Amino acid sequence: MFQTFKNLKISERAGEIMKAIAKADTVCKSREYTAASGVVAMTSRGLGDIFCITVADSMTEVEKKVMMDLEGRIGCPLGDAEVILREEFNRPHPRMKDSTCFIQFEIFKECV
Repeated sequence: MFQTFKNLKISERAGEIMKAIAKADTVCKSREYTAASGVVAMTSRGLGDIFCITVADSMTEVEKKVMMDLEGRIGCPLGDAEVILREEFNRPHPRMKDSTCFIQFEIFKECV
């Protein structure tokens, strides 16, 4: 599953979305952390929802369930989501137990 996240596609509008979010009033709605993942949900007023995801390579079934729940919240498979930022790190995450590397990405869900 970790390999899947490395293949996430960045939105063509990523730069435009990031600039708009930087100027907007952004409010944190929730934070969920497990031993090998973290999801922070925020709302950028007037623009939409942003989900900041960190996933370590030490993920277990617990983290896989968190990712499946996230797909339900964003309304589509992760591979089809509008990713606005993706970074890969070839070092352990300081808070994620037994990780050797991790990936961080942000998904944007526009207001309808």
